Amino acid sequence: MPPTSSTQPARPTTAPSASIARLEPTVAPTTPATTVRVRTPVLLPLQVAPASHQDSYDRDVDFGGWIDVHGCENTRAVLLIRDSTAPVTFTTSHRCTVKTGRWVDPWSGFTTANAHDLQIDHTVPLANAWASGAWSWSHAQRVAYANDLTDPDHLVPIEAAENEAKSDDGPDAWRPPARSAWCHYAQVWDRIKVKWHLTATKGEWDALREMAATCAG
Repeated sequence: MPPTSSTQPARPTTAPSASIARLEPTVAPTTPATTVRVRTPVLLPLQVAPASHQDSYDRDVDFGGWIDVHGCENTRAVLLIRDSTAPVTFTTSHRCTVKTGRWVDPWSGFTTANAHDLQIDHTVPLANAWASGAWSWSHAQRVAYANDLTDPDHLVPIEAAENEAKSDDGPDAWRPPARSAWCHYAQVWDRIKVKWHLTATKGEWDALREMAATCAG
């Protein structure tokens, strides 16, 4: 079934909350888009539109770095503590930087007890989010996106080399090394984009559908 045209909703006029943890992804992109009528129940409807504003993207300026969440524990530390299947240790008595634990990379199955082996992956990379609508958000909303701990799949610890290989790629250019993870990855990517009112390119959407086809049932 071909996509049908739709009109983008107007941007809300209310200012974002001062609390980053409570910010909601209410800003929709203003790029003209078409609504995809999804035939498979494993994906939510997305809007297909070309990427935009890539030339104005600056990761450090637009999204900032990790924020302190609990005292000196920043987003990375909180995530590593949350996702470890074993008690964690810290590099110092101040308990700011996680040293050891046990983590399993959901996309490759890589397992390690050394936090240094891991990088924190934005499932939908910041550059991709920017080009699919985040360019129109306030800075506070972008910081909230970059540090979102409310969705357990938004940020995930994965093998450092894998994260570097993925870089800013979408599913049309990078897929989880473990084919068994394709279904979940497609669903997570789709869910994050819907939640944050982000668009998808046609190539991206086609790749999501291909991975979703691996879902059982």
